Amino acid sequence: MSDLYQSFKVMEINNSQATMTSLEVVDLINKFRLEEGNKTEKRHSDLMRDIRNELELLEKAGILGERNFALVSYIDKQNQARPCYQMTKAGIMQMLNKESALVRYKTQQYIEALEKELNKPKQLSPMELLKLQYKALEEHEQKIDQVKRDLDDYIDNAPLFQVDCKEVQAEVKRKGTKVLGGYRSPAYLDNSLRGKVYADIQRELKRQFGVNRYEAIKRKDYEKALIIISNYEAPFKLQGDIELKNSQIGLELEKAGVTNE
Repeated sequence: MSDLYQSFKVMEINNSQATMTSLEVVDLINKFRLEEGNKTEKRHSDLMRDIRNELELLEKAGILGERNFALVSYIDKQNQARPCYQMTKAGIMQMLNKESALVRYKTQQYIEALEKELNKPKQLSPMELLKLQYKALEEHEQKIDQVKRDLDDYIDNAPLFQVDCKEVQAEVKRKGTKVLGGYRSPAYLDNSLRGKVYADIQRELKRQFGVNRYEAIKRKDYEKALIIISNYEAPFKLQGDIELKNSQIGLELEKAGVTNE
């Protein structure tokens, strides 16, 4: 059986099922005919005719037989394309109904052995195993990189962390205090004016990032938010109120008990 296995070519295997051409099936039939003492050779043209007749009869009966017989082609010795059929195991056994019991039996045994051989797990070479391991490692690293990218995207698009919000608040106060003229300035000591400056800086942040609360600024924009605060300039009207307030040195400073820086 092993010598016979090596004598024939299997065109392909689908769903654990060997598929042979009609040319190979004719060679197989003649091989087993000769083994039982029958020297009559079956020609490929005869098998092609039998298959066509079989398909016509099945079609008349409302049965489609194409699943077991696929019309393909091969190149003959004259380098010409010739038709042949690619046959499944069921198709092969279907066309052996006129053969002897011995030919049918040996053909079935041969195909089953062929299917078993073809479905054996492939033994990989050390180089093939190394390539598979490298590929698995590469895919693993790609997955890790993707997870990192996803995590970075999530963090970047998430709202500011609580610690970031506190830093933004502190920066608003630092900038507001500077705009007001310092901690000891009359403008800073004026709660109303001081609140207006802080509120205006916060409004600028909201306007720049299109949010209702500066806490909703995305974390990827955290550094931009600090730059905006650092570059803040009070509007003309508010700046005038600050300057006017800080110019009132007399009585208000005496009541406050401080001197202007």
